[in-house]
Amino acid sequence: MTEYLSYPTIALTTMQASPKSAPNLTSKLVQMFANKLSLGSAVVMAIAIACSTPALPARASLFDGPVDRLPSVQRDSLRNGQTVVTGEKGKYVARVLITASPDAVWQVLTDYANLYKFIPNMSSSKILENRGNRKVIEQVDTRQVFLISIVSRTKLAIQETDRQQIDFRLLDGDLSQMEGYWKMEPVSTVPRRPPTQVLITYTVNAQPNSSTPTDAFYSIFKDALGDTLQAIKQEVARRG
Repeated sequence: MTEYLSYPTIALTTMQASPKSAPNLTSKLVQMFANKLSLGSAVVMAIAIACSTPALPARASLFDGPVDRLPSVQRDSLRNGQTVVTGEKGKYVARVLITASPDAVWQVLTDYANLYKFIPNMSSSKILENRGNRKVIEQVDTRQVFLISIVSRTKLAIQETDRQQIDFRLLDGDLSQMEGYWKMEPVSTVPRRPPTQVLITYTVNAQPNSSTPTDAFYSIFKDALGDTLQAIKQEVARRG
């Protein structure tokens, strides 16, 4: 233990020996005494704070999945089972979140010969060429607009990347342009846990031919995207 009483004893002896220098020396010794007290108090306080403050838990790592990177409104809609469609003038991005395995979703997306059985307004779907992950398919869309029945045919070249993506482009048909891709991304509902869902993203650029009113085409096409993705979601669930 520090003997603080030694400082005033020395100061008193010095004052008796040299009266003129005593005031200066006394001030210095008092300052040293104060500094030592201050340092001791600071150390004691630091130890007390360290002992009384609970250890903070390690900060959780950011969960940065494909759904989490989307705007909050889209995230909420997808997690509530809705389809999200954005874009304009024929350039759209449509998304839906499905609780299923990638295999189950892939089997539905690539079942080209049977798409017409569950996709709304699709009246025909055929595989014209099959070269493994490269295919050519023909689809016919039939829909009623007011009192007029509109039939649209497209012949598409398909390039598959197994359980990840399906790229397509127009080879022939009743549109002036159609290209894009289907993308599959596994989604975990809990960080660092195995994925239990699949996010489907459909990106497309579809443009009508010169004889079709563009505004009407864009409106009809965009509305159909939500119905198409919901139909795919329901078909995946039906097949179990």
